[in-house]
Amino acid sequence: MRVSRVGALAIGLLCLAILLVFVLRMRTPHTSVATAESPMVTQSHDGLVVREGSPLEKRLTIQAVASVSRGHGLALPAQVMTEPDRQVNVYAPVTGRITGVSVHLGQRVKRGQVLATIAAGDLDQAWADDTRARATLDFARRAYARAQGVQAIGGNAVKDIESARNDLAQAQAEAERTQRRLQVLGARPGYSAQGQAPLVSPVDGVVSMTTMAPGENITDPTAIQMTVLDLSEVWVAAAIPQDSLAQISDGNVLSVSFDEFPGRTCSGQVVSFDPALHADTRRVNAYIACPNTDGALRPGMFVDATLNVPQGSDVIIPKTALLMNNDQVSVFVETAPRTFQRRDIVISYDEGDSVRVLKGLSAGERIVTSGAILLNDD
Repeated sequence: MRVSRVGALAIGLLCLAILLVFVLRMRTPHTSVATAESPMVTQSHDGLVVREGSPLEKRLTIQAVASVSRGHGLALPAQVMTEPDRQVNVYAPVTGRITGVSVHLGQRVKRGQVLATIAAGDLDQAWADDTRARATLDFARRAYARAQGVQAIGGNAVKDIESARNDLAQAQAEAERTQRRLQVLGARPGYSAQGQAPLVSPVDGVVSMTTMAPGENITDPTAIQMTVLDLSEVWVAAAIPQDSLAQISDGNVLSVSFDEFPGRTCSGQVVSFDPALHADTRRVNAYIACPNTDGALRPGMFVDATLNVPQGSDVIIPKTALLMNNDQVSVFVETAPRTFQRRDIVISYDEGDSVRVLKGLSAGERIVTSGAILLNDD
């Protein structure tokens, strides 16, 4: 009887051990199946679905696409030039012989400064005419005053005082004519009496051209004798190529930097555009005025310019969102929570760390901006 009880106990322990081994074996395969059935990314008709709470979900950065309005910088070659209305040609007021030249090429001059002197026969004649006219005017004034005095005491007829008044009016008209003649000839005290006409500078500036030398004769009063440049303000001409003209509109801002003068810049609204293209370069110049009180900027200097071209609102995304496949660019768009679809887009590579999307995305859509390479829909 005792043997039967011991045998039964042993059989029970053996069955319990077998049951324990069976349970342990059943748990290991079940865990593997569960894991295989729950991958981090699954494919559905809506796109790629990322499992909630998975490590992949934590590595994805999703942002809404923004529409940004920004200007586009167009780099242009440019050159310093004199403002058209600040380049003054100086003409001789009379014909004659050059008796002296007081300035040289490149010299700074002041407004009214004598540049040269010219001996002129016309000026001699004009000076003599003016001297006679002033003497006649003085005589006519005294004669009219006497006629008035005699008339006051009843000793003159009315016709006598009328005649004196007429003589005075004619003398005044002649004196005014001779004075204007001297002004046209450039007469100045100290010069005219000697028959010399001074050539004076009409502006403050720099002598950029001269053809004058002592002893030469001036026979053509329409010939340019000197050119004076007022460089207190200069223009910068930036050359815009023909294929960029469609981007030009009113209100363009031009920014200029000068390599020879670090830190010196000039920026402002374009003051003028050429009406036609230059035949040799197929470009149009845009002009901006720059202050130059120190005279450091000289006509002919080459500088760098950037034309700010206003643009409409564009969709801007970071470059980290882009996926490249040969020549095709794409991004992953979130169509539902944790659901993504690959979409091909067209972009422009000119915005630094960001790119402009020309086609394929709209403002407000959400895309994967970081970690998109971890999604695989192949």
